[in-house]
Amino acid sequence: MANGVLLGIDVGTSNIKAVLTAPDGTVLAEAQASYPTHFPQAGWAEQNPTDWWEGTAAAVRAALAHSSTDPHAVRGIGVSGQGCAVTLLDEAGEVVRPAIIWMDARSEPQCEQMRRTCADEILQRNGKSPAPYNADPVLMWLSEHEPEAIHRAWVSLTTTAYLNYRLTGEHVMNVSDASILFAFDLASEDWAPTLIEAFGLPRRLYPRVAPCQQVIGTLLPAAAQALGLVPGIPVVAGGEDTSSAGLAIGVVSPGQALLSLGTAGTMYVVQDQPHVSSALLAFAHVLPGKTLLGGSMVAVGGALQWCRQILGDIYSYEQLTAQAAQAEEGAGRLLFLPYLSGELQPINDGNARGVFFGLSMATTPAQIVRAVMEGTAFAIAHNARIAAQTGTAITEMRAVGGPARSPLWCQMIADISGYELKVLHESAGAPWGDALLAGAGVGLIVDAGALATERAGVPQVYEPRAAYRQRYNQLAEIYQGLHPALKGAFAALSRVE
Repeated sequence: MANGVLLGIDVGTSNIKAVLTAPDGTVLAEAQASYPTHFPQAGWAEQNPTDWWEGTAAAVRAALAHSSTDPHAVRGIGVSGQGCAVTLLDEAGEVVRPAIIWMDARSEPQCEQMRRTCADEILQRNGKSPAPYNADPVLMWLSEHEPEAIHRAWVSLTTTAYLNYRLTGEHVMNVSDASILFAFDLASEDWAPTLIEAFGLPRRLYPRVAPCQQVIGTLLPAAAQALGLVPGIPVVAGGEDTSSAGLAIGVVSPGQALLSLGTAGTMYVVQDQPHVSSALLAFAHVLPGKTLLGGSMVAVGGALQWCRQILGDIYSYEQLTAQAAQAEEGAGRLLFLPYLSGELQPINDGNARGVFFGLSMATTPAQIVRAVMEGTAFAIAHNARIAAQTGTAITEMRAVGGPARSPLWCQMIADISGYELKVLHESAGAPWGDALLAGAGVGLIVDAGALATERAGVPQVYEPRAAYRQRYNQLAEIYQGLHPALKGAFAALSRVE
């Protein structure tokens, strides 16, 4: 193409996605490749970084073939990925051991140590509370249990940073990705030496940090050959996948919230200044000067999938939602806690489990299905409420993903949260956002955020209905009081053999 082509790559938990786009945002081709996760022990989760690289090569080559794009036309590359994967490289650039990804829970003892010694500083500097999904406690675990790996390691990279290393030979972590780690200071947008020291970790493990749109190097000849491209293409620092996905649907201005709904779900709102909460997560947006505050929920679409399974798979999802539509708002005062595999934000409790509260002899199947769907909306609203309590004003929510294709579910989310919900046409997601970052970095796109907003198109809008606000507000208070009342029982249940 006359103005060139941009390449975006996203390294997810289970697959790689590659997108080729024109500088005006037109998607030319998409492709993906999958790879396995290994579970050496209960609670452990690892991946082979070589699988990420081989998947990247396969996806990029497939996208080039699908679009008949001339490799010489590619002008810039941007990468995002699953946050926090601990990928140790030695001085020669060889992987020291399999990467430990965010699903891994082995570092809970190290998190408890952080809670005793430096939790307040982590919250104030980084906007999070210690939990084992993150890289720093994993590095502490390795220092204790595999000291030879830490001794051999020259640097520790995230998934995105590892891909960028394979592309350019540079050890660089983008601001959005780096800000997930507990050792990052949101105010200075760099590592906090006092926290690294408190963790007892070598400073060398934390690489240079760069703005997301900054060119960090150019494509190496060996990488170009593997991907079917030409050497010398500029590579930008890229992003963390949640923030790149937010950019892709135009969540770029303070007060806008991203709802990414699938089997699980996320809710993050854009801030100009970082407000923090011990119940939520704060990290840098891919756009300069902005942060995201919110959380992730284990089961959204997964909750309805579970409901379908316990009913014997006799209903399609359309039939289930049709049943739910027959029940009144509030499901006959039946509440459901969608904590089917523990829960992340805002309760941060791995022991939590699903609960129906309010069952009676009068409860109908339609009310059960509706309660499950409303329970996920109450979980979203719970995160939004805590974000608002920090002083973060929410002006609208923008949603993508499977559950967002259900008008009934979307209306529940708007009614229960009290916020306007805009449902966007399905976008190419995080890798498209990465392509926009690359375009901005090489000068082919003036304003990535403005272009993303323009390309988002006209959404379907769901307004909260005043007629149901009082009922839902009362139910929300009860819903949010259930976990504190049950937390001790959840913990006791987890100890039963």
